[in-house]
Amino acid sequence: MLDAAQFDVKLLDYRVVFGELTLFLAKYDFLFNFKVTEFLRRRVWEKVPEGWLDALSELSFEELNEVPYGFTKEYWPQSLLTFLSDALKLSSFHFAKGDGICPLEVVESCRFGMSPKKLHEVSHLASLINSVCIKSNCKYIVDIGSGLGYLDLVLCKQFGYEVLGLENQKLRVSVASKRTTIAKKKDRNDCMSGTFTQRQFELTNNEESIIQLEQLINELWSCDADFNVKGVCLIGLHCCGDLTPAALRAFSILSRTKCLVCLSCCYHRMEPAGEGFLHFPLSSTLKEAMSEMESTGRFEVTKYALRLAAQDTRSRWRKQTTSDHMFHTHSVAYRGIFELNDDLSFMKQKRKLARRREHHNFESYIDEVIKRTSLSDSESVRNRLLRLYNEHQRHFMFIEPFTLLQVMLQPVLERLIIEDRVAFLLQQRLDASIQAVFDDSISPRNFAVVAFKV
Repeated sequence: MLDAAQFDVKLLDYRVVFGELTLFLAKYDFLFNFKVTEFLRRRVWEKVPEGWLDALSELSFEELNEVPYGFTKEYWPQSLLTFLSDALKLSSFHFAKGDGICPLEVVESCRFGMSPKKLHEVSHLASLINSVCIKSNCKYIVDIGSGLGYLDLVLCKQFGYEVLGLENQKLRVSVASKRTTIAKKKDRNDCMSGTFTQRQFELTNNEESIIQLEQLINELWSCDADFNVKGVCLIGLHCCGDLTPAALRAFSILSRTKCLVCLSCCYHRMEPAGEGFLHFPLSSTLKEAMSEMESTGRFEVTKYALRLAAQDTRSRWRKQTTSDHMFHTHSVAYRGIFELNDDLSFMKQKRKLARRREHHNFESYIDEVIKRTSLSDSESVRNRLLRLYNEHQRHFMFIEPFTLLQVMLQPVLERLIIEDRVAFLLQQRLDASIQAVFDDSISPRNFAVVAFKV
C-alpha cells in the first residue's frame, strides 16, 4: 500500500504523462476529429503531412498490418517515422500483458449460453477478482451492470462469494434469475456455497444513487455474521459510458467497499456537457494539464476522440485479411459518397444501410440502400451517385493508410482515459493501478482499474 508521499509522487508523474499525451494528441487531432462517414466530404487526406499517405499506400496489406508493431522503411518521411515512434512510445503501457492471471476453468453448469468471447472474459476476470478479494479480505461482491449474470454466477458457485448483481434492464434481471435456476438443476450434486442476488438498479453519479446503493448492501447483508469483519468488492465488466465514473465515485465514498475491479467500454457514450463531457476528465490532474495547454494548442475532447479510443486494437488490425481491408475501404467510401449529396435525404429502415455481401461494387450498394431505406429509386439519383463515385474513386486508396494512422492513435487515447480514472482514485488516496486482463484480440477493452483502500 502507498503512503502519503508515494501518492504525491505518483500524481506528479501523472502530471508529466498527461502533458505528453495531450500535446501529442493536440498535434495530430486532424487524424480523428471528424465523422468517419465524412472522409470524402472533408477531404481529410489533404490534412495529412506531405508524403505520409504516398509512403503507406505503397505497402501491401500484410505490411500495413505490421506497422503498429514497428515495421517501417528507412526512406519514409522523417515526420512520419517520428509520429510512429512517438505513438508507440506513448502507448507502450497498452501492450503490456497481464502479470500471471491464471484463467479459471468454468464448470459446465455455469458456462451454458456463453460465447467463446464471454467465456474468455469470465474465466480471466473471475480469477483476478478472486485474488483481489483474498488480498482485501472481502467476502461480498457488488457487480455494477451485471447483465445476464455470467460472471456473478461463477464467482458465487466456484468461489463461494456472496454476490449482488445490479442491472438496470428488467429483462436481463429476469434472464439472469432463470440462468441461476438452470445452473442449480444442471449440477445438483454441486451445491452453491455462495448466494447470487440480482436487483434492478441503475447507479448514477449523484449522491442519492450512492446512498441507495449503500442501503441495498446493508439490507442484503447486514444480518450476515461476517458483514462487520469482511469487506465488499465493487466490480464491473465493461461498464458503459458514465457507469465507470459512477462506480469509481461510489467506491471512494462507500465505507464498506475495500477493493475495486472495473473494466470500461463505449467511452463515446459518456454524457456531453458544453464543449466537453460531464465526467471526463475526471481527475483534477488531467484538468490542470489540459488547462495549461491553452497557450500552446488546446486538446479538445470530442466524441470522435472517445469513439476512436473504443475501437479495435492493433491486435485486431494485425489479423485483417485482404478481404477485410477491401470491405472496410468500400464501407467508408460508399457511405461517404452518399454523404456528399447535401440534397439527398432518406430514412433508414434497417440498422445498417447495406449488408456486407453488397459491398463488392457500388451499383449493388446503391440497390441495397434503396431496399433498406426510404430513398427513391430514380435514374437521376443513381446517375448523381455514380458521377460522384467516378470523381472520388482515386481517393479510395487513402482510406486504409489513413485508418492505420488512427490505429496508432487508438491506444494513446484509451490510455489517457484510463489513466485519468486512476489519477482520480489516487487523489482520493486510494491505491489504484491498471491491470491487463484479456487477450485484446479477443476482447479489445481488456484493461481493469484495480484499487484498494489504504
